Amino acid sequence: MEVPRFISREEEAKLPSFQSHEEAYQWFEAKYGIDFVLTTVEPVEEQNCYFYILIVDRYIYEFGQKELEEKGVLTNAFKFMRSHQDIQILEDGSVLIVY
Repeated sequence: MEVPRFISREEEAKLPSFQSHEEAYQWFEAKYGIDFVLTTVEPVEEQNCYFYILIVDRYIYEFGQKELEEKGVLTNAFKFMRSHQDIQILEDGSVLIVY
C-alpha cells in the first residue's frame, strides 16, 4: 500500500482505463487502503456518482472532523481542506480527481 499523498494531474492522466465503478474502486482501495473512503453516493444524470476522499494527513483530517462535530466550525479550515483530496467515480468507471 502506498503512503497517501495528493494525486497530481500527471498521475491522473496515467490512471488505467476502468470499465466500471467496482473496477476503479478496487484499484484505488488496493493502492490506498483505509485512506480511500466513500463519503456519499448521488445520482448524476443517468448513473450514480460515488464520492470518495483520499486522506493524506489522517491526524489533521480526524482533528477537523471532531472539531466540526463538537464546535460546528474549524479553527483552521485551510489545513483541514489540505488533509484530503476528493475523488469521484461514476458507475461507468470514469474518474475525476478534484484539485
